[in-house]
Amino acid sequence: MTERYNERLTVIPDKIDILSNMGCRSGETLYDSVSKEFDTLFARIRSALDIRRSICIEDDRIYVTLSAGEKISALSEELFSRGEGIGGLIVNTAADCALFKADELTGERVKYICAELDRGVRKRLAAPEDIALAEQAVILKKAPLEGVTLTEGFMLSPVKSMCYILELTNDADVFRAQHDCSKCSNRDCPRRTSPFKGGFAVISDFGYDAKKACGVCLDIGTTTIAAVRLENGSVTAAHSEINRQRRFGADVLSRIEAANRGRGDELRSIMEYQLKSCINAVEGENERIIAAANTTMVSLLMGYDCTSLGTYPFRAQNLDKCICGDIELIGGISAFVGGDIVSGLYMCGFDMSSDICLFVDLGTNGEMAIGNKNGILCTSAAAGPAFEGGRLSCGTGSVEGAVSAVDIDKSGRIGIKTIGGKKACGLCGTGVVELTAELLKNGYIDSTGRMEDRLSGVFRLTDEVYFTQKDLREIQTAKGAIRAGIELLIAESGVSESDIKTVYIAGGFGQRLNIVKACRIGLLPERFMGRYRAVGNSSLGGCVKILDNDDGFERTELIRSISNDFALAENEKFTDEYIKYMDFPDH
Repeated sequence: MTERYNERLTVIPDKIDILSNMGCRSGETLYDSVSKEFDTLFARIRSALDIRRSICIEDDRIYVTLSAGEKISALSEELFSRGEGIGGLIVNTAADCALFKADELTGERVKYICAELDRGVRKRLAAPEDIALAEQAVILKKAPLEGVTLTEGFMLSPVKSMCYILELTNDADVFRAQHDCSKCSNRDCPRRTSPFKGGFAVISDFGYDAKKACGVCLDIGTTTIAAVRLENGSVTAAHSEINRQRRFGADVLSRIEAANRGRGDELRSIMEYQLKSCINAVEGENERIIAAANTTMVSLLMGYDCTSLGTYPFRAQNLDKCICGDIELIGGISAFVGGDIVSGLYMCGFDMSSDICLFVDLGTNGEMAIGNKNGILCTSAAAGPAFEGGRLSCGTGSVEGAVSAVDIDKSGRIGIKTIGGKKACGLCGTGVVELTAELLKNGYIDSTGRMEDRLSGVFRLTDEVYFTQKDLREIQTAKGAIRAGIELLIAESGVSESDIKTVYIAGGFGQRLNIVKACRIGLLPERFMGRYRAVGNSSLGGCVKILDNDDGFERTELIRSISNDFALAENEKFTDEYIKYMDFPDH
């Protein structure tokens, strides 16, 4: 039996919903101007939207294809090409919201179909999580929509389209037809569920005492953006928020892929709008603005070609200092060692110091450098998101209620501290490091990372917050990459370890990190104990230092000129070191 339904849907975009998905809410400084822009475009958006769906029922499956049509994509491209980024962003978000609403309505339609068949929906299958990208061709053949095709790269065209399969079951009480954001890899979806709930704590403290700095400084991170405004060396306003490009993916490679799929204009416009919003939030209009960011964030903001940035041998179109509107951006060193690291090295005085120092910025990518004013060697290790709470059963970001510190006494009694003193809601990066160290100290895990049999693969901190054997492997993977990077960087530099005077630990994670426990699990070398110094958001601090010194950009350019980068992946010893440091030290 085969039945097909081809239908048009009337979906009227909701203004509040669209602006909210853009990150623009009533009361914010840019709300009025964006709201007026939406009102100007609303009639064109309604006219351009052409929501259609095709449903095919065949045997034990329902095939679904949905599209917002080609006209809405053409409208956004027209606006982007004219330099009207906010308008293009509004149109794209409106199309996403309309398509998502159409999917919800289709779920209701499928309920009626299932009721007639006395069947239920066991599972929803979508590419690439559940089925291969190429299998989308089968769906389009079963449930075709005029004008909707699959490109050679297995992407749907028009881009504002989706397709999936619903597997039926004889259990009529089961209905799992709706989209599951938790496993979705659609990086362009505006409703992507963020792993961070509540107020995300972003470190804007930095280890530099300004004297006369006046202006605005921005740290444009992959996960967060921080802004401060200074007057006569004093911070008068600070603001931070989640990077809104995050819906395209948590890591830089996901965003590079999105840009290379033709979403570069949207990514750039999102960032331009967000930076303008952050500057307004600290009342920084008409001020000098200095910013630091990793190479990918700069490339996306400037609209550079990202094709070579995401594939070996990983080259950026431009690494030099650049200007975006009123924002001066510090130049970078390589594809994975960007202006944020140059800024940090400048804040820590690498350009002036005769002492050899080691710099480690801990995060999803662990960037590190070693050297002094005579030369600097840099590298980057892909640690993954575990230190930001990613991929963990109860992982979370630095939000209120996140477990940030753990102690376990000899009797097995557990003591925890949470951010803000709130009820425990999950484990953030520092909490995971401390918990792992305590499990190791008390014999709950061995040096290979294997949990005791009596734990049955789960250690509970509270009824709702727990840590599993799989989570432990994620931590081992992350810390193995970081530690291998540190050891190989030191070896590659040829520096005597006794000559390393200071080890700077940068970033929000590093600011809160318990160094003793980090050494206990082997994340950091114990032999440098006493030489560690947490410097907070050094990327932001370097920008402040530039405002404070007339030759600031000359000094960052000097750092770039004396720095060399080497790729860990090309080092023949990396795999051995990585495997070695996945294990925990014997104490």
